[in-house]
Amino acid sequence: MNKIRALAVSALALSLMSSGAFAQELTLSEAEKLTLETDPLSRKFQSSALAQEDLAVSAGQLPDPKISLGALNLPTDTFNTDQEAMTQFQVGITQQIPNFDVLDAKTEIATALSRVDRANEEARKLLSLKAVRLSWLDAIYWKKALLILEDYKDLVEDDIRSVQAIYSSGRISAQRVIAAELASSLLDDRSLGAIKNLDIAKANLSKWTGENSAARTLPENTPVFAKPFKEDDFLQAVKNHPTLKVFNEKEAVSERKVKLAEADYGPKFGVGASYGYRQDTPMGDTRSDLVSLKFSMSLPFFTGPRQDRKLSARKHQAAAARLRAEEQLRELTRQYHIETAAYERTQQRLLNFDEQVLKRAKDNVSAAITAYQYEASDFDALVRARVSELEAQLKRLRLEIDSSKYLVRLQYLQGETL
Repeated sequence: MNKIRALAVSALALSLMSSGAFAQELTLSEAEKLTLETDPLSRKFQSSALAQEDLAVSAGQLPDPKISLGALNLPTDTFNTDQEAMTQFQVGITQQIPNFDVLDAKTEIATALSRVDRANEEARKLLSLKAVRLSWLDAIYWKKALLILEDYKDLVEDDIRSVQAIYSSGRISAQRVIAAELASSLLDDRSLGAIKNLDIAKANLSKWTGENSAARTLPENTPVFAKPFKEDDFLQAVKNHPTLKVFNEKEAVSERKVKLAEADYGPKFGVGASYGYRQDTPMGDTRSDLVSLKFSMSLPFFTGPRQDRKLSARKHQAAAARLRAEEQLRELTRQYHIETAAYERTQQRLLNFDEQVLKRAKDNVSAAITAYQYEASDFDALVRARVSELEAQLKRLRLEIDSSKYLVRLQYLQGETL
């Protein structure tokens, strides 16, 4: 066995076993579980939602009162505190009372933002499940492709031994033996390319399931995915799609901001009280202390440059958010039609491969073997027949995996998680 052949066999064994004695198979259900448990962006949205919920409570509270201390009306010639009757030491407290509609609107905005993050979290989980399923199917494809190539190499080795036996009898030239060995070497190279793609697929899979999963083996069988919804059922289910919820909740945030802009037209109030202490006169006469009460209110007379413009901007933003939600619904529907059409056509192609292509490829190989045995054709014709059968098997495998991928994407569009 030449060096290239030995390298291919060693790499194939390592890729297929992947520490199989120490690691159990990574099934799709376990890969999905690991993804949901470890995805950092899902946890990021969860933390953001909790933060907005806390901010919602904070936004509805009154501002802190303010206390003031001061010495008022000191005479600048002597700075004596008992010289002038107006001089006093004052302590006061003030409280701003905002428009309660503003507080309510701010609370509702923060609450709506928390719902946006919750919807983002749900959408991220759904997207992560789609991604890990597609990555897992890619890895399964390359593992099964390697098994097909390994089976094919066994057949080619049998053919090479047959050619060598015929060469030993002097019935063919050395060129045919070299051609047979070249076909085997090219097959080894193809196996190495498939091993490379399997390693890449496992690396992509480990992004979702964790670093240690790349060393684990993969099962032999592909799970059965749910069939797509009928169009009427899809149009009903898609209304609850997490990505659509995100835009709907963003629209709700914009509507709450309109409410906040409307509340800005209302006045704001303030109340305060202060106590002023005055010292006795230099002659010893008592001076009474002073108490002050005050009330303030803003007067929203000039609303054109500020409140009116702000309200108009918020209404335009709400309309834009509403249109973005409608566009997302159209996009999900478009993708549904694309994936459904692709799935149905792929199923038709699979049926054609199962009923015709694979059978004819096998018959072609049998005919080539018979013709070669009776010297009615050369070894090149047999190699071409074997390659055609190999290509048919690999293409049939690709169609099977693609069909599963279409179902995965349709599950995502339908909002199904498991």
